Amino acid sequence: MTRATGDDEMTDIRTASPEHDQYGLLAANGFDEAFFGLWVERDDLDELAGLLRLDPRSRRDVPLIEEAATLTDWSVPLDEVDSLWIGPHSPGWSVVISTSGPETGGRWLSSGNRGMLMVDWHREVTGLSDLDYYRDGNLVAELPALPSGELLPGQLFEPYAQGLPRDGYPIEEGEERLAHAFLTIVGRMTGRFLDDDWFRIPGRAYGFPLVDRHE
Repeated sequence: MTRATGDDEMTDIRTASPEHDQYGLLAANGFDEAFFGLWVERDDLDELAGLLRLDPRSRRDVPLIEEAATLTDWSVPLDEVDSLWIGPHSPGWSVVISTSGPETGGRWLSSGNRGMLMVDWHREVTGLSDLDYYRDGNLVAELPALPSGELLPGQLFEPYAQGLPRDGYPIEEGEERLAHAFLTIVGRMTGRFLDDDWFRIPGRAYGFPLVDRHE
């Protein structure tokens, strides 16, 4: 896996390429139809669970590779999926994974001048959504999810988009390639790409927040 722990390595990770296709890896683990991911600049899982208002009584300690089967059980309607998974991602960063999320995008998780990145898709309803970057509760940059699959990174994302294809493709193929690009940018910004070991990190599954998920 590729990590960044110092200034020189951070320079490398900005232009590094992941070993695996990032969308393809999630799709192979069941998240092809729907995915919701938040990368949050916090490393205290208890704090993160508290901010999400998760019920500690519903906690189950489980790696994502095992919880993915529950999250992606497509016999259950998407709006009835009632669990999410949180775990460590890289030094200083944690991740929240589900197949749906709060309509506000959980922007409050970036309070205290923390960064947060959001990647999500629902293939049959909205397709791939924009890559959003929040800081201190505000949306500070977004990378458009163009149906053509074109990559238009903008000023903030540009340093992390080097070497990624920019031109468009047919819609389905273009969205998959763009999802890989979005996740590659997330990996470069947070210091870790998705790989097989990432799915096996010890984490926690919870029932949805005690308050309405769309609050």
